[in-house]
Amino acid sequence: MAAQGTRGSSTKRKNTGAGRANTTGSRAKSRSARQDAPMDPAVRNEILLIVLAAFALILFLCNFGVVGKFGDVVSSVMFGVFGLLAYVAPVVIFLMIAFGMLNVGNHIATRKLSAGIVFVLLLGMAFEFFSTNPAEAESYQIAEIYARCSEGHKGGGILAGSLAYLSCKFLGTVGTVLLILVLGIICLVIVTEKSFIGGVAAGGRKVYERSREDAAYRRERAAKRREELSERREREARERRQREEELENEKLLRMDRKVSGVMLDTALGREPEKAAAEKVRDDIHEITLNYDEEEIDEQPPARAREQHSYHYIEQESDDLDEVHVSGTGTEPEMETEMEMEPERPQKPMDSYQPMTGNQMAVSSSRERPAAVSRPAKQPEKAAASAAKSGKDRYRFPTPDLLAPRKTKKGADSDKELKETAGHLEQILGNFGVKVSVTQYSRGPSVTRYELQPEQGVKVSKIVGLADDIKLNLAATDIRIEAPIPGKAAVGIEVPNKENTAVPFRDLVESPEFEKFQANLIFAVGKDIAGKTVLADIAKMPHLLIAGATGSGKSVCINTIIMGILFKAHPDDVKLIMIDPKVVELSVYNGIPHLMLPVVTDPKKAAAALHWGVAEMTNRYKKFADLNVRDLKGYNKKAESMQASGDPEAPEKMPQILIIVDELADLMMVSPGEVEESICRLAQLARACGIHLIIATQRPSVDVITGLIKANMPSRVAFAVSSGVDSRTILDMVGAEKLLGKGDMLFYPQGYPKPARIQGPFVSDDEVSNVVEFLKDYAPESAADEAVEEQINSIAVESGASGTSGGAGDADSAYDEYFAEAGRFIIEKDKASIGMLQRMFKIGFNRAARIMDQLSDAGVVGEEEGTKPRKILMSAAEFEHLLGKE
Repeated sequence: MAAQGTRGSSTKRKNTGAGRANTTGSRAKSRSARQDAPMDPAVRNEILLIVLAAFALILFLCNFGVVGKFGDVVSSVMFGVFGLLAYVAPVVIFLMIAFGMLNVGNHIATRKLSAGIVFVLLLGMAFEFFSTNPAEAESYQIAEIYARCSEGHKGGGILAGSLAYLSCKFLGTVGTVLLILVLGIICLVIVTEKSFIGGVAAGGRKVYERSREDAAYRRERAAKRREELSERREREARERRQREEELENEKLLRMDRKVSGVMLDTALGREPEKAAAEKVRDDIHEITLNYDEEEIDEQPPARAREQHSYHYIEQESDDLDEVHVSGTGTEPEMETEMEMEPERPQKPMDSYQPMTGNQMAVSSSRERPAAVSRPAKQPEKAAASAAKSGKDRYRFPTPDLLAPRKTKKGADSDKELKETAGHLEQILGNFGVKVSVTQYSRGPSVTRYELQPEQGVKVSKIVGLADDIKLNLAATDIRIEAPIPGKAAVGIEVPNKENTAVPFRDLVESPEFEKFQANLIFAVGKDIAGKTVLADIAKMPHLLIAGATGSGKSVCINTIIMGILFKAHPDDVKLIMIDPKVVELSVYNGIPHLMLPVVTDPKKAAAALHWGVAEMTNRYKKFADLNVRDLKGYNKKAESMQASGDPEAPEKMPQILIIVDELADLMMVSPGEVEESICRLAQLARACGIHLIIATQRPSVDVITGLIKANMPSRVAFAVSSGVDSRTILDMVGAEKLLGKGDMLFYPQGYPKPARIQGPFVSDDEVSNVVEFLKDYAPESAADEAVEEQINSIAVESGASGTSGGAGDADSAYDEYFAEAGRFIIEKDKASIGMLQRMFKIGFNRAARIMDQLSDAGVVGEEEGTKPRKILMSAAEFEHLLGKE
């Protein structure tokens, strides 16, 4: 029993040991199984990407020499393989590998990856073309490509360089470039999955939609502006008609009853608002309005209204004195002669007394010989005046036809002007120039500050600081007048912060305009002190106007014409308008002052100037017959002969004003004829009453030639682009600093220096209103048919001579070798002066003269520098030309 127990216990121990051994073995097997299990693919990929990113970063840093000698070697290898792409190759390779690992089995990703690789190679080929032209390589040397790219850090490396060489060998340079462009676009389309053509079309549609929206917006704005303009015109027309009806009704009530119990200074038929507007201005002397009761009763209401509107009478003298106008009380006298009331310091302004009826009639007849009835003492003159064509029916336009004045307070207050004056002193003091501002005067567009420098200060030093003054004042531009004529001061003209327009109605309603005793009035504008400046064109006696486009030339011409329409009777002044631009002066067709319709044909314009020369010659012959010297003496003698009943008494001659709106176009068409006619008129036409106004927007020496400029003593310069153009107009700089919009330098005959003036503005609507008034209330315009026929015949003859005259018109002036030279150059089909010298053995001057004659005859073309002249005629045409001789 004991033995069995012992065996049993030993057996248990054995089983227990075996079980323990089995447990240990199973643990070892499970441990080995875990060690032999594969790694998670996601973890492996992540580890691989981290390693690749680190490797790519090291390769990238090797290109910048921060990894030591090993990095330099690696960088050299990378530049040799990839070329200029070595800078981005590590990053690109890492991104491609990452993209491929993350999209295993995705065919779309594989296609994009392949397209990306191809695009990188194409980029390398492009870099190879930028560094060198593979087509010029004599042979393919991979070592040479490697060395060049590795050492120079340029090109496409051995990969892209080899592809570029092979492509150039088979396709050439152009084919390779096209291949790169086409494959590059295809690769981009594959990678981005965006349609190239669709993108272009979408961009085009966006541009089209945007432009269509802009066009619709502009149309809406234009329609809105048209509606506003139409409403404003209708409102102004209604107001104007209402004022005219009220005035006419008031006049009709007075027609059948005698005015009694009124004083001489009582205003009859005056509008209250108009009477209130005629207040005494600070810069204009007070003028007393005087009306004679008998004259008002004798004349129709329309005449009475004209007298109320226009006649300002002075007590002392029948003839008004001519005085010079100055800008302020201390300014130098400007030499523009204006018919203003003279200042009499010995008598106060209240000493003006009403005139007698005879004095009123004499003064009125002198001021308006056409519009006022003559006194009963002159029945012959009254009958002769009434017998003339519609002269007694002519009505002068009234200021009511012009737009009402808009009072606008200037932005520059007196305080601001004083601050600017102090600032000017401080600016000049900072540069060591001590000055004191003694006076300033504000004009419509600029303010002039008068500076008095201390002793020892050079004027040139102040002028040299113009740019510094402009910088410190933050002004658009300044103009320095150093010194001011007649003053020990320097004037600095600074633009106002807000410009004040000068309406044309302000000048028309001014007392200076009413009292101005001249038919050819020029309402120049207002000077820096705000004074009204007027001038007589007959005393200029010719005027040249020039300036850049949009500076105010056309408006200036309109103000000249409008001033004449307001002041002169059609029998006293006749106009000839030449408008090559067609649209500027055509609005005046139909007014009674026109001698013929507005001339728009350049050829006919040259003929009109030629007619002016012929008319000038004819007038001087008539002057000689009557033993008079000028137009004034001729008309005075004609009036005396008509009053005495002489049957051979001549007709009075009107003054003629020829206006050329654009000289440059005429000089291009007929330069010789135009220049000759202008010079002859400018030299001789003053005494016979013919005057010129010439305007151009191209003030260059080929338009305003030396002869034209020498015979045009009075000039007006608007804003120009350069000092060269200013010198062409004024013979001095200054016009390039003007502000535009009517800002001008007025330089008539007799001025020591140009005066800066702001020209008046007259709108197209105002011009249309006056023209329509004249057409309605003036006698029908009957253009002088004889004058028009003469001008037409001159134009036809000029055209015929220009086209068919050829060589025969100046046969006697041609060289004896003319025919032989023409045949020779046509045969050789080459024209040069040296060839004529060698052929005919003549000097250079004679050969050049023959060549100029051939050019004038149309055989050869104009000179073109060093090139030979073109042959314009065949042999048969040249023989035909010679046959006409």
